[in-house]
Amino acid sequence: MHMPEPDAGIIQRRRQIIDALRAIVPGEGVIADEDELRAYECDGLSAYRTLPLIVVLPQSTEQVSKVLKYCHDEGVKIVPRGAGTSLSGGALPLADAVTLGLGKFNRILDIDYA
Repeated sequence: MHMPEPDAGIIQRRRQIIDALRAIVPGEGVIADEDELRAYECDGLSAYRTLPLIVVLPQSTEQVSKVLKYCHDEGVKIVPRGAGTSLSGGALPLADAVTLGLGKFNRILDIDYA
């Protein structure tokens, strides 16, 4: 499998991106430590491993929306991740992308049929 080359400009801005995302998702909601990132270096398909740039674990849909807006505005890629159990490589991280951990979003609270 050929993965794209990481964007060096994004990687150079890592500290700035971490700080901005911590302002959106405070506390332990942003994982940037290399040892802690190891848990997110692959999904159930462990043949391909790459450390993500950062992992963000939002607690609310408002935080998800703000993270997506920030990343869009700054040109930072997002890899959405549920429980990380896929055996098809559907949530493989990228070295220049934010992994957006959505595992806590496991209930349907409302359906708008409009």
